Amino acid sequence: MSPVLVAIILAALWVAGMRSEVPDLRLSAPLVARPGTTIGLRAWQVEEGDGGYASIAAPAVLVELRNQGGMTLAETHLEKSLVQGCEGHLDIPEGLDEALSLVALAKIDGRTVSVERTLYVRDAIESRLSKGRAVNAFQVYEMGPIRAVDSSRAPKVLDPRIEEGACVPDLRCWLSVWVGDEKVRVRVRPLAGVRVESSAAQPSNEFARVPLVVVGNEGRIEIEALGDNGALVATREVRLPVVPGGIVARASVNDGHTRVDWEQLGGPKPVLLDVFEGRRWRYAFSLSPDDPYIPVLAPGVWRLQVRADLFSDNTAGVSYLVVDDPDGPGRARQAADAVLHEADRQGLDPLAMAIRDGAVPAAAVDDALRALFAVPSFDVISIGPGVSARVRVHVTRAREQEGRRWAAAAVILLIGLIVSMVLFRIELLAEARARQVLDELGDESPPPRRHAPSGRGLWALVLLVFVLMAVLALSKRWF
Repeated sequence: MSPVLVAIILAALWVAGMRSEVPDLRLSAPLVARPGTTIGLRAWQVEEGDGGYASIAAPAVLVELRNQGGMTLAETHLEKSLVQGCEGHLDIPEGLDEALSLVALAKIDGRTVSVERTLYVRDAIESRLSKGRAVNAFQVYEMGPIRAVDSSRAPKVLDPRIEEGACVPDLRCWLSVWVGDEKVRVRVRPLAGVRVESSAAQPSNEFARVPLVVVGNEGRIEIEALGDNGALVATREVRLPVVPGGIVARASVNDGHTRVDWEQLGGPKPVLLDVFEGRRWRYAFSLSPDDPYIPVLAPGVWRLQVRADLFSDNTAGVSYLVVDDPDGPGRARQAADAVLHEADRQGLDPLAMAIRDGAVPAAAVDDALRALFAVPSFDVISIGPGVSARVRVHVTRAREQEGRRWAAAAVILLIGLIVSMVLFRIELLAEARARQVLDELGDESPPPRRHAPSGRGLWALVLLVFVLMAVLALSKRWF
């Protein structure tokens, strides 16, 4: 019966190791949060079609915030997105200071599927998620030195920036040049891959704005400062930041409504909108061209990232929105403080320092804000790594199957030891009985030289076979 029993054990082990399909529910959420704030959430399900192509589904998802004891502290139902998946935000209760769990629950095909990830709630914790775009060296913002042609009439500054953060080929972007001198006109001369839509621009409140269109994957221009008589007084070469296939986004507040406008190749389509406060992901929305409004945001500096779908972070359009605080120092100072807060990562911004020193006129607030957020908005901030329900299930199953393999190997080895011990005992008893029979027959001849009889050592062979079966049970390839 022992071979039959071993075969049953191996068959049961093989059946237990067979993987059953688990719905691929995914959750994207921040890693850190402050108590008393909100966090943005996105969830979606990846389905595989008949042709092997993946599609995105949007099941009804409930997200719960749980402590280490499993108690639910807060929850929210995510709404279906206009683009992909579902979205929403969760309010973090006050007074928390611990590592919590975010659990997304959805009922898919009659079964409850969950996905879990850790959320660190601390009052002073900072997000350290990496940010940046995957672009080559010819698409990164770069300024050359100012070359003065007439040092006596050259402007104090000649600081060009792309207001949208980056130019998208075949879409219009605006170049804002901070000159600090109303007497100097600005002219843009294309060097490579740029089409200029206007001639020389007269500065207004120390800023000159020129529309540009990048017509390739690289754009280089030269900024020329012209005196009163049209003579060239200073130049500066600029490599424009370029994001192929990206989105150009702009945000504004009008009559108490926050409006987001965007442009993309092929015409405007519904987009995903993620709202950040500093580096913290606070809200998740989706917008359509027919309804480009979002709820009014609290006073502060907000970063808005517009994406075409869940997987196009690298081509996201970025815009900043400054909501005036009635009790604050003003929109310009709010923006300057926000930019200087990132100084340890990006370096001091001369325009932000000039705003703090009061060197920029109050009438130039709108122009200053457009230029101020031009450089940092080239990069994108990650909304946080996503986690899949399948990952946790597969890890749990692998751990359980590992335990089954060792248990099966131990049982098989135990059976082998028992069978071998029985055979060894039978062998010893047979030898003793044979000797007894010979003694009873009076055989007084000297015993023959000891050698292994034909049946001797069968127990060792059987034990070896069971050891091999135990080793087979430990094989991850078969079980």
